[in-house]
Amino acid sequence: MSPEEARELLPLYALGALTPEERQRVEEALKRYPELWPEARALLEIASELAAGLPPEPLPEGLEARVLRRIRRVRPSWARPLLAAAAALLLVALGYGAYFGLSWTLALGEASTRVLTLVSPEGAPVGRTVVRGDGEALVVLKAPPPPGRVYQGWGLGKGEPVPLSTFRLPLKTFRLPPEAKALAVSLEPPGGSRRPTEILGLPQP
Repeated sequence: MSPEEARELLPLYALGALTPEERQRVEEALKRYPELWPEARALLEIASELAAGLPPEPLPEGLEARVLRRIRRVRPSWARPLLAAAAALLLVALGYGAYFGLSWTLALGEASTRVLTLVSPEGAPVGRTVVRGDGEALVVLKAPPPPGRVYQGWGLGKGEPVPLSTFRLPLKTFRLPPEAKALAVSLEPPGGSRRPTEILGLPQP
């Protein structure tokens, strides 16, 4: 298994959603390519944080297989961050019910869904946003915020940025205001701000 192939499977590895054969191959790749370990550890931490906050509920029959089949088909150039998101959403689906996780995973294949790259002022990609046709948006960032800071979302339209909620995990959903067509993310002090103080990522197609 190449480093690229192993990296694509790391989100599912973190959730324990691989077959025994796939898991063994990923673990062999982690031994062969130690540069993959930081990303693997980050995904394991995210999965652990999400799992810690989820109350167990019965899983509808056949849901896990359907979601995993859909996740495995998401392999375009922007696949890795969205694969991580889809894997995390599978975890959410296991705890909170089928509709939330499955609807976001299926939205990746809808024509009305837009996938935008979040780029820092220096031009480096910091994450992705998925904006559905109904105005729901999903943000997937590469890492949690630094200590003492939080992320904050901003709805972008024709006027001033509209402040949205703050968040700490690198995965967050928003309902965009009607005038907003995309969103940006900033770093803020706890409690958030009325205007962005440090832009982290602006959307690009």
